[in-house]
Amino acid sequence: MKKLNVLSLALALGLFTTVGFAANTVVENTNAVVVEQEVSKTPVEVADLPEAVTEALQAKVDEGWVISEAALITDEEKTLYVVKLTKGEETKTKKITPEGEIK
Repeated sequence: MKKLNVLSLALALGLFTTVGFAANTVVENTNAVVVEQEVSKTPVEVADLPEAVTEALQAKVDEGWVISEAALITDEEKTLYVVKLTKGEETKTKKITPEGEIK
């Protein structure tokens, strides 16, 4: 019986030591990287939207929605068209790549 109590005590102490060690983990690397990107927004006439963009909208958007505004958003990594759609009083916005992929 004493062996069982001693074994239980040893296991309990080992468990608390492991939990205590895990709780005291310190992260040394706290460097932050700040990257500034220049983003440009250029208004685009609806008639000047690429064919891939208008075709994607026609295929994916319910009937009755009309393109009311469009803009070209560019940064160093990507280019997207942001299109505002209206249907009566409702509005929604879609982001589309120049290739016609809706985001």
